[in-house]
Parts: sequence; C-alpha cells; structure tokens
Amino acid sequence: MTPTLVNFIRPAARLGLALLAASSVAAAQEGRPFFSGEDLRGWSADRMGYWSVKDSAIVGHSDIAVPSNEFLWWEGEVSDFFLAVDVKLTPGNANAGIQFRSRKTGTNGQAAGYQADVGEGLWGKLYHEHGRGKLDWNDRANGIVNEGGWNRYEILAIGHRIWTAVNGTLCVAIEDPDGELSGKIAFQIHSGPPQTVRYRIVDLVNDPEPRMTSTSAQELLAALPVLPQALAGQTPRPGWTPQVIAWREKLDLSDPGLSRTESQPWSAADHDDGQWSTMVLPGHWEQRGLPDFDGTVWYRKSMDLPASLAGHDLVLELGPIDDMDMAWFNGVQVGGIERPGFWAKPRRYAIPGELVEAGRNVIAVRAIDHGFSGGFAGSPAQMRLTGSGTNLSLAGEWRFRSGVELKSLGLGALENPSPAERAIAFPELPPLVRALERPFRPVPGFTDGFAIDGDQTIVLLGGTNALSCSRSGYLETLLTAAHPGQRLRLRNMAWQADTVYRQQRPRNFHAQNVPDYGEGDGRARTTADIVFLWMGQAEALDGLGQLDQFAAAYGECVEQIAAYTGRIVLITPVPIEDPLGLGLELEERNESLAAYVEAMKRIGRERGLPVVDLFEAMRSRGGSGYLTRNGLHLTPAGQWLAARVIVEQLGVAEKIAPVRWQKSDATLDPASFEALRKSIARKNGLWLRHWRPANWAFLYGNRQTQPSSRDHTNGASRWFPVEVQALLGHIEQAETEIHELVENLARTR
Repeated sequence: MTPTLVNFIRPAARLGLALLAASSVAAAQEGRPFFSGEDLRGWSADRMGYWSVKDSAIVGHSDIAVPSNEFLWWEGEVSDFFLAVDVKLTPGNANAGIQFRSRKTGTNGQAAGYQADVGEGLWGKLYHEHGRGKLDWNDRANGIVNEGGWNRYEILAIGHRIWTAVNGTLCVAIEDPDGELSGKIAFQIHSGPPQTVRYRIVDLVNDPEPRMTSTSAQELLAALPVLPQALAGQTPRPGWTPQVIAWREKLDLSDPGLSRTESQPWSAADHDDGQWSTMVLPGHWEQRGLPDFDGTVWYRKSMDLPASLAGHDLVLELGPIDDMDMAWFNGVQVGGIERPGFWAKPRRYAIPGELVEAGRNVIAVRAIDHGFSGGFAGSPAQMRLTGSGTNLSLAGEWRFRSGVELKSLGLGALENPSPAERAIAFPELPPLVRALERPFRPVPGFTDGFAIDGDQTIVLLGGTNALSCSRSGYLETLLTAAHPGQRLRLRNMAWQADTVYRQQRPRNFHAQNVPDYGEGDGRARTTADIVFLWMGQAEALDGLGQLDQFAAAYGECVEQIAAYTGRIVLITPVPIEDPLGLGLELEERNESLAAYVEAMKRIGRERGLPVVDLFEAMRSRGGSGYLTRNGLHLTPAGQWLAARVIVEQLGVAEKIAPVRWQKSDATLDPASFEALRKSIARKNGLWLRHWRPANWAFLYGNRQTQPSSRDHTNGASRWFPVEVQALLGHIEQAETEIHELVENLARTR
C-alpha cells in the first residue's frame, strides 16, 4: 500500500520551514545551541587538535596523514530532523561524512550509526558506520558535485524514513525499519593523507515538515521503495517489491512487444526495428540511457551466418540477465528464466538446427526487471553464439526499445501473501551468497589492481582451507598490519566441504522463508566490499574429465558474487602432498590440479580479477617439510606460507614490518604481531559463534517451538536470538582493540 500524506506528516511538524529556519541553528534544542558560528562550545572530540572554526565554518584539518577516523560530536541529540550543511572537501579525493542518529563507540570517539558520505565517488551515499555498512550505495550525485568547492548537503529523517540530497538532487530515499530513531550528530575527518574538510551549518530543524529545498512531500513519498503490507517492519531486501507478487499478468497484457497493441510481436524475425535506439551490451540499462527504469526492455540483434552453419545446432550464451528474460531465435522462443531470484545466473540456451539459416538470423530478448538495476549484467566474453565450430561474439551494439514501465501500471501491494506467493516474491539465494547484503548496485571492480580504499569489509568464501585460515589469523594479521590507517573487517563465511557445485547448510540457514518453522533468520546480512574466493581443492580430485563442468560452475559462483561486488580476489588451491605416506600418485594428481588452476586463472583474466596462485608458489617454496596434514588441508606452517603468498601477490607485503613465524609454537615474532594475531583469533572466534551457532535448530531452525528454546520464566520469549545478536557488540569491541593494536604497531615501526 502506497503511504499517504495523512500517515506521513507528524502533527508537530505543520509549521513552515521558513519560520523555523531563523532560530534553528542557534537553538536546535532548548539549552543546547547547535553552532554559534564563532567557537566549538557544545562540541567535543577525542583529539580536538584536528578541529577549529574559521569564517563561520567548522574545519577539520591535518597537515600530515590522519591515522584513524576522527569525529567531532555535538552534545545534543536529534530524532526527527532536517539538516542542511554546506561542505567543502580538499583534496576532492579525500573522504569525510556527517554522522546522524549515531552514538560513540569504543574508547577513542569512534562512531556507530548513519553516515551521509562525502568524497570522490561517495557523495550522496548512505552508510551505516560500524554497523550494517552500505545502505543506499548509488550514483545519483555523479556530475552534480562541485569538486573542491562548496556543496549543499541536506538530510531529512522522519521515523524510519531517510532522505538525503546534494545540491538539490535527491540521492537517498529509504525506509529502514532496523535503523536508529535518535542519536547524536558528528562531523568526520577521515583517516588518510593530509586533508581539509569544512562544514558550514545552514539549518537544523527538529520535527520538520516532509520536504526538502527542491523536493516536495509528494516527490519524497514517490521516491521511497514500496513494501508489501505483510512485510512492514522488516529490512527491505532485493525482490521485496509488490510487483514481484502480482505483476506478471498485468505486465504481459500491457506490454506492446507481445503484440497486444501492435500488428506483430517484437520477437518476430521480420519485425521492423529500424527506428529502435541502439545500446552497447553488456551493461545495465540504467547506465545505457534508461535511468530509474523498472519493467520490460526488448533487445534485437541480427547477424549473417555462413551457409556451413545452416541446419546445425548452436548455443546462445547471454551471460546473467537482471532479473528475468525471454529469448527468441528467428522468431521462435528458445529459452528464458521467468522466475525472480536468478539475476546472477548466466543464460545458455540451445538453438535447434532447423532454426538456423544461411544469411540473416535474428536474436530477440525481452528483459524483465522488477527493481534495482536491470539488463545484461555479465562480461563481453559471456555473450556469444557457439557450436558447430563457431564462436561469434554478441557483445557490442544491439537495438532496444522499452516495453512497459512498472510504475505506469499502478500495481499496488498485496496484503497477506500466501506461502506460495511469498516464495515467488522472496526466492531463496544460493548458499554461497545467501548471507550477503545486495547493494543497490554492485561495488565497482578494482581500477588498477588490488587495492583497499578506506574502511572495508572483506568476506572470505571457500572450503576447509579458507575456513581454517581464520583460526590461525595469519592472513588477517598481515592484511591489517599493511593498512594501519583503515578499519578492515574480515568476515570468514567459508564452510568446510563447500564446493562450487554445492554448499551444504542447515535447514533455514539465512533463509527468508520459513513458514513452517517459526521465525526466519533474523540476523543482518553482511555487506561485502571485497570477496576472497578460495575454492577448487576438493573439486580437482575429480580429475580432468570434470574440468569443463568445474569451470562452468566456478564461473557461475563468480557471477553470483559479482552481483554484490566487482572486487573479487580468486585464490587457487594448494598443491597436493602425501604426508601420511599412502603412496599417492602425486605427479598425476598435481597435473590434474594444475589444469583446474589454469581454468581459474583464465576466468580471472576474462573478468579482470586478481588471482593469487598458491599452487605454483607453494609448490616451489614448500621446502622439505609438509604443508598439509592429510595432503589437502593446511597445517599452521602451510597457513603461514599461504598468508605470505597472498599478501605478496596482492602487492601489499612491502607495507608490512618484518615479521617471522616461529615453528616451535606457531606464533609470530615480534611480540607486537603476536598480540595482534591473538586479538584477531579471539574476534574470529566470536564471529564464528555468531555466523554459525551450534544450536541452530533451536535458534532459527525447526525446533523453535521446543520449551528448551524459550525462557523458562516466560514462554513467549526466545533467548537464543538475543544471545546471538549480543555477540555483535563483543565483535565490535574486539575490532576496536585490533585497530588500536595496529595503530601502535604502525607507530613503532
């Protein structure tokens, strides 16, 4: 149900903005003037030396590198408010931000809560500092920022609804039921090179009307995502749009491309598409001339095929299509995925030989998107026509025409969806990525090789070796030590025995739909800036006969991750050994493994991804001692060597002070590195307990109704979820300790 102004405007907010503006800055809250324009009375920071007032603006400045994020806190609090601030950042590629509804965390004035981001490529984006990460990560501020000059930042928060605008352009419009409703305002100077950021306060209004300088209340409402009534109060996730539930019949009846209003369907081989526009594929249509469009878009491409291919079977490969598709070859439908939830699956459709003609042949595709980005989401190498000795690229220029836009249909929310309708609306994601939070658009890939820019969350996916690397903590210790000015959060989401073919999980693990068992998984999904994918060890045991199947499945795993972030690091398996003296045919097995590694490297080259080759590096540097305990799974010595190879091949090893691994007790020398490693290992233990708790069936599985799953004094209260959620606070404290150790290590280097 679309929200109305009746339930949107607070009664206390009926006064005009103009009337409130005159006194809002000086008296934002009674007894707590927001900013005098002359000094920093009412403001505090752990290190006030970074902060001053100049020309009626709050200035954050440093002539030398800033070792950690610094925040200047206002002593008052806000709940529902409107804030307008002019911001000037130099140099333009630095980073800053405005915290709101936030709180101090840790012992050094760090922030947890909402942040309106500032910086090159960051203006207008909404982040949740030390919490849920990226909330609305969009590009709406592109082209409107005055680089190196003043930019007007507006923030409006009413209840769980938040909007931001930069220079009059609406950038963020979300409803965030999990978010804080009150808290403090703080200004940030970010860790990094010398920089200056100026905040010139324009206006602060409490209990404001729902409008911004250039945006009316109706426009703000229209910009909000619409949620089904039955899901009000839950966190919006991909697919949670009412169109997914009730859209299809009305969509098809209204689409002119299906010949409802035209003499001929747009899929017909002889349809005249001469007046259609052109678009270079692959690419989401939002960046190809159809901004903010949800609905159907038709694509057509004609090509001349030689007579030698006439009558021969071919394969049409289109890469992943976001979200759904129908595909025709010479007017006959040859494939399509018409259910939501498969936006990351590469399309591969068989073309019967009787459809293939000498000369002109036509491909038509109807792409259907119900929210977020839409269209062809893969790489050029994934778009091709193959078979019978041909390998014809389909990337490049296609003709396109929009069919029907969802908002033109007036589809409303569906109340009280049935379990079947709910399953259609919220399809289950593959286990590999099920616990990841999908951003509005995927994080862009690396531009010039591997780099960690700013505070980042690194997610580790893979099998047993990937899982065990967090127990030792060597890899995270080296990565963290190489980036002392940044807060890295490593989340190990690997699982023993995971393969590219199957990732086994307990019943309802991070499931959205559990109508038969009680609560769905209530834990927040994890935002991934960078993903390390470390798989292929067990799969290579299948031998060369399964190599093609492995390459296809591995590529699909990469595609699934690419819907979240383009910053993917591929890590190859380690060489196979025979530490138990079983007489294994090592030469033959490693020859097979080398072919699997080469397939991974090829996929990395095609997608422009960094590849860490543990296989070759460890085979040449292992020495006489064994690096695995059973031929596959790494010992502490193997994990240490793997960690060193990873940071070396990613180009960050030179940033790390000298450190040695001590074989006698598997510790690190000097002691400062060992202290850091132990702290990381403790944090990883806490994360493991939160990420995969032991009593899963009682937590969110099929035993939620058992008395032992509930408080014995209050049967309505379930205490397992509370305990698991409380671990996040301990993880946050552990990460603050880790960051302080890294800062100390950097100072003593």
